[in-house]
Amino acid sequence: MFEDLLALMTNSGGSGTAVHLPSERREVSRARLLDDVRGAAGDLAGMRRQVGTASVWVSVGDPYLMLLATLGCLQGGSAALVEPDGPARTFDLLAPVCPPAAVVTGSAASPAARWALARDVRVYVLDPSAGSRPAAPAPAPAEDGTLQFFTSGTTGPAKCVGVGRSQLLAAVRGVARRLELTPADVSLSVAPLTHTLGLVTTVLVALTSGGAVVFADPLRPREFLAAFSTVSATWCAASPSGHRLIHTLVGRARLGWPSLRFLRSSSAPIPGELAGELENYHGAPFVNAYAMTEAPGEIASQGLTETRAPGTVGPPTLCEVEIRSEQGPVPAGGSGEVWIRGPNVVVAAPPPGTPPQGSPPSGPPPWLATGDIGSLDGAGVLRLTGRSHDVINQGGLKIWPPDVEAVALQHPGVRAAVAFPVPHKGLGETVALAVVPRAGQAVDRGAIRSLLMADLPRHTWPSAIIVCSEIPLTPRGKIQRRGLWRRLPGLQQQSQGS
Repeated sequence: MFEDLLALMTNSGGSGTAVHLPSERREVSRARLLDDVRGAAGDLAGMRRQVGTASVWVSVGDPYLMLLATLGCLQGGSAALVEPDGPARTFDLLAPVCPPAAVVTGSAASPAARWALARDVRVYVLDPSAGSRPAAPAPAPAEDGTLQFFTSGTTGPAKCVGVGRSQLLAAVRGVARRLELTPADVSLSVAPLTHTLGLVTTVLVALTSGGAVVFADPLRPREFLAAFSTVSATWCAASPSGHRLIHTLVGRARLGWPSLRFLRSSSAPIPGELAGELENYHGAPFVNAYAMTEAPGEIASQGLTETRAPGTVGPPTLCEVEIRSEQGPVPAGGSGEVWIRGPNVVVAAPPPGTPPQGSPPSGPPPWLATGDIGSLDGAGVLRLTGRSHDVINQGGLKIWPPDVEAVALQHPGVRAAVAFPVPHKGLGETVALAVVPRAGQAVDRGAIRSLLMADLPRHTWPSAIIVCSEIPLTPRGKIQRRGLWRRLPGLQQQSQGS
């Protein structure tokens, strides 16, 4: 994997600047980047000899150093990407599913380093001046490991997904081809590099297609706007919350984006209103895509030039998609669980530290159940409607949240609606509904309830309706229905069975 990625970056046709680092007011040429990557691999060779092919946690705050450390750790073993500033309890939750043989960090004082030292785990501090020192000799080529990502944990305990060489190469090549990227393109990278969206899509896809990357943090507005104004990025892939934050910053500063070719969203459903607003503001296509940790890059995606149906994620692209019920595949237009298979799909991650298998078995790849619910229309366009674990079981009666939300959204004053379960002593759980009014409008809960009572069966009527300014999201910009009642006022009493 290590040598493959370097070969793609070397032979991509790109020249000149590969990485823009506005916070440091410097640029890294492609030649310097390749030297730095090999230098980092050489610096980490001693650590890799000590731990063998076992998984090493990479937990670095600086994005360029994080990129070097990740690629360097892949020379001869596996690398698991961990947020550097998490509390100790977060690291404790991740360790059982992917025990670290060592932790690579940018500072011995980082939370990840302190956590590791307290548990007698080796810590290796990669020199922050890696981008300016001569390239160190790289270790002899060894068997590659996997690039490991932790899932968000929104559907249960955290998992560690090991993306192998073939899946990673299929993802970066496939997305670059789909987005028609050239060496002239520059990616505005705002997503955390511990996510496949951040590292695989916004960085590796850009670099292996010959283009460049500019690292910018929208949570640091002044620094972000300086980077935005200095570097002419041509595309940006981010979560819906990331796009909303960028749009707010750029709009307030009254900045244009004349170099922009397209925006791309994944990680969570994008509100149609936001997609339309961004397209109108920038005059560039907003592409909605579907990907997951177990299928990096994309599963399905809207096209850059084709008609983009609101509320869909386009047709299957890098994967085959099949919609199944408990009885088997469903016909076009029917709803069921989304199953996928393809060259970028990780069906079963190997145990941590397990060397990758040799040649893949012959025949078609196995199918993977995604846990997402959706439908394929007659034209083969995929629409996602929720997660299978989101179904609410109220005293044995099953309630599908999107059914409740769709009716609430018929109210002209409602911008967003989320139905979710609330614990109940007698029924197990009941339905609650949170609604967000449109800007400048007030929403009457009685009017919402009347709509629901007119269109839905009695057992689906919410026991509580909450009007709020925003729906609370996870750190990854997703809606987590289970547990949402704890984050909204007035529902704790409801959970006691009143």
